[in-house]
Amino acid sequence: MNKFFLLFFSLLLCNIHSSSQDTTQSNYTHYNILIKESNQNESNSNKKIISENCKSLCSNTDFHILIGATQFFGDIKQYDHLPAYEESINFWEIKSALELSFRKKINQLFSLQTSVIIGKFGGLKREKEGSNYEVDEQYPGYYEGNGEYFVTDFTEFDAQLLLNLSNTLHLYTSSPNNYTIYLKGGIGLNFFNSINKNIESGNLIYAYGYRDELFPSEYVKKDFWDQPRETVYIYGFITEYEINDKLSLLMDITKRKANTDFWDSHDNKSKQDNFNFYSVGVSYNIWGKTEKEEWMSPLEGLQEDINSHQANIEWLSEDKDNDGVSDAFDKEPNTPMGVSVDGSGSSLDVDMDNVPDYLDSDPFSSRGAIVDVNGVEFDTDNDGIPDSKDLESNTEIGSIVNQYGISVSSSGIGTNSESYLPSVYFELGSYYINNSNLKRLATIAIVMKNNPNIKLNVIGNADKIGTSAHNKKLALNRANEVINFLSRNFDIDKNRFTAISNGEEKPLSKDEVSSEFLNINTLSINRRVDFQIIR
Repeated sequence: MNKFFLLFFSLLLCNIHSSSQDTTQSNYTHYNILIKESNQNESNSNKKIISENCKSLCSNTDFHILIGATQFFGDIKQYDHLPAYEESINFWEIKSALELSFRKKINQLFSLQTSVIIGKFGGLKREKEGSNYEVDEQYPGYYEGNGEYFVTDFTEFDAQLLLNLSNTLHLYTSSPNNYTIYLKGGIGLNFFNSINKNIESGNLIYAYGYRDELFPSEYVKKDFWDQPRETVYIYGFITEYEINDKLSLLMDITKRKANTDFWDSHDNKSKQDNFNFYSVGVSYNIWGKTEKEEWMSPLEGLQEDINSHQANIEWLSEDKDNDGVSDAFDKEPNTPMGVSVDGSGSSLDVDMDNVPDYLDSDPFSSRGAIVDVNGVEFDTDNDGIPDSKDLESNTEIGSIVNQYGISVSSSGIGTNSESYLPSVYFELGSYYINNSNLKRLATIAIVMKNNPNIKLNVIGNADKIGTSAHNKKLALNRANEVINFLSRNFDIDKNRFTAISNGEEKPLSKDEVSSEFLNINTLSINRRVDFQIIR
């Protein structure tokens, strides 16, 4: 009875600070009590601070209940390792014990634990064996010579330090899973009572820790604080499997060694008595866990830093549109493949008309000129001269004009006249007429219809990409395609046209094809068909 009272009292002392609550007394007086708001706020603030401190103090605390078996190692033991059983007296060296404990987590590696254990351990020796074994007869003649056994009741209070082996062993590997292994060591105080008897008769040899040690007819134990006690040294392992944030399963293997030879009521002066406690149980988190960073080993932290820097490097070097400018600095990260860009990744706009060159039907319009969505300058009178260069902006539709947009009489036109007709441009290696040229060709058609007495030299040109012979043929195909287009769509007699090929011999742009900084767009003005009025 005293033992269980002591257990209850000890647990109460261990947790009195963490479980205490403020108590208030009811105020039954009818008088109104005036409390200043500032004092009330200060009181609430103090309560909040106390609550937070208590929460911080009590968090990460687990309560353990373990039940298991003890195995004694000492003078009275039949085998060195295996437990023995004596059928005649139904005696088994394995005994039961119960452990209650509280564990407080300090950090990711260390925890503190306090425990109370109540249980038994025992042993038997069937006959005298070995030259060093002597029966300890406190009172000669009580040992009958046919073997002996003992049973010890004990209550133990422990303080232990736990090392989280899982986190320690994972310092340079990946993080552990739900399994956690603890290495523990500590010190305790063991209160015990032992009875030593003969195996065959069951007669008493000696009792230790009882009021009458020779003739304990009722086996009355001494008062708790008067019972024999020994300092014990503890070491062992705990394996924990976390089911959820509150509940875990435990398996504990612990050795407890005392610098004594009295646990088995048998003093052979060896002072090697010890016992193992094998137990399983549950762990319950009482006050919750603080929101702390998840455990990360130094290697993982280093790897995370490396991955972060690698990601930054990859981000700095990533170029999704393959324009040679990394996405980190690319102002236009989705330019089409092959489009020329400037240092900021923006598509080139040579004439600065806000239409990028790859979409600009007239990439060399005058600086500051007003253009349409295709980058082509407006030509109000449709004479082929853009408004920015047209000195006579209201010429009659179909009039022949010079390079300044001024009307020229058809009667005075010769092969070397300064009349102007717009050129037609082509894609690289192609003689297909695209839609951007329709307005230019319509201007040519109107001039031809309004001036039936004139003829045109249709002169094809090519850039220097490719062989000279190929470019000669390509330029001629472009000239013939323009003639066919005007004849087919505007019903103009083909005999009024003469196809001529300059090939690559008369470029407007002098860029070299072999140049490292060749701009394909600047060569586009060489891929054209010009018109020359003849009589």
